[in-house]
Amino acid sequence: MAGLTKKLYNNAPYFIKYILLNIKGYLNKKKRFNKDFKRFLKEHLVLWEADLKTVETYQKEKLSLLLSEAFKYSEWYSSIMKQQGITLDAIESNPMEVLIKMPLLLKDDRKNKVDLIVNSSRETVMLNYTSGTSGTPMVDYLDLYSLNQSFAIWYRFHKVIGIKNNCKQVRLSGNLIVSPKTKKPPFWVYNSFNKQLLMSTYHLTDANLSSYIKKLNTFKPSLIDGYPSAIYILSRFIIKNKLVLNFKPDAIAVTAETLYDYQRDIIESAFNCKVFNQYASSEGSPFITECINGNLHLNTDSGVFEFLNMEGGPAKPGDIAKLVVTSFINYKTPLIRYDIGDTILLASENKKCNCECSMPIIEKIIGREDDILWSEEKGFVGRMDTAYKGLTGIKKSQLIQENPNQLIVNIVVDNDFSDDVQKTLIANLKDRLGENINYHVNIVEEIPTGSNGKIDAVKRNFEINI
Repeated sequence: MAGLTKKLYNNAPYFIKYILLNIKGYLNKKKRFNKDFKRFLKEHLVLWEADLKTVETYQKEKLSLLLSEAFKYSEWYSSIMKQQGITLDAIESNPMEVLIKMPLLLKDDRKNKVDLIVNSSRETVMLNYTSGTSGTPMVDYLDLYSLNQSFAIWYRFHKVIGIKNNCKQVRLSGNLIVSPKTKKPPFWVYNSFNKQLLMSTYHLTDANLSSYIKKLNTFKPSLIDGYPSAIYILSRFIIKNKLVLNFKPDAIAVTAETLYDYQRDIIESAFNCKVFNQYASSEGSPFITECINGNLHLNTDSGVFEFLNMEGGPAKPGDIAKLVVTSFINYKTPLIRYDIGDTILLASENKKCNCECSMPIIEKIIGREDDILWSEEKGFVGRMDTAYKGLTGIKKSQLIQENPNQLIVNIVVDNDFSDDVQKTLIANLKDRLGENINYHVNIVEEIPTGSNGKIDAVKRNFEINI
């Protein structure tokens, strides 16, 4: 929701919220799940099980379409291509070769030059506003074709992990479902057209968590998806209080934040089902999704992925790599060699998956580039969740690196926390970042979520000069 509608929703009483949400749910369902969606879903299900050559042929065709439309209908890209001496014939004959001639699209240009970037030949049917990390929203124009494509690939992910069509779902994301001032349940609103219970991530306090669990037991969802930090909070409460669930989801799908190994363990234990990770973005990046074997596949039928090491050169197997993406998810606001600011850990050379999908795999989704810490002793450190492995008494945590020599550790604790746990945590952090950093542990009452409903678990507040 945007503009006046969003303001009306936020200030409305609960029953009006329900009506407004369901009107939007009905309209969205009509847009997203039409005949084209069904055709795209069938197409992408076939591609999931296709041989790599078939997928590469499809990828080349989609890239040619994307570049051709950008050449003809995007003022921004057309200017760049003509400066580079790129022609439509060159795009048609070898789109991959043309792609590498294009400069990177930077975040500031994507945000501030969007009216030049958009494809003028496609009709806008929806506007999205990304929250971003800066607090300044980025507008995303969508046409119907792109909307149907993106939802087809998202629903393919659901089918691959065993989720049935039209099942009951719970979603925990950053949308303001109910007013932040609300003190009593309901902290959720039901979208009847999608059988989706939208739960607030802004009310997950100890006083409210039992209400969430009671509602989950009543609703009995087949799928729970959303922010891993929010689902982890619920899971930890279930285990800590030895609560019994009277349902078992078919799967839990997480997105939008880094999924840490300790979170996965706790969530799977609490809900007695498997957690599946996925990567996408509200800007329209191509997808990375986890298969039934637990491997993360690049969905190369949704775009082209390029990987740069932290120095800006080509990444090699086993590196922490910056993502540069070219997307087939949004033709209205095209992303061509977009420096999206996210990082992944590349798999070792020749690592294969024995599931039915032949698309390439990566090792881990790390998250924002600012999530990578750095010390002179250890260099780049991209995963800090192992520092918490086996530790009790820590409910939430946040690492903030203010400069190369200082790390602030904010933690919310319970009665199981002790001085020995704190010493072990610091020792674990030293193992990963080195001895020459000052570690400051702050025990706090709460770690606030950002404006997007997420918790910034790891933040680096300085630039690294390579």
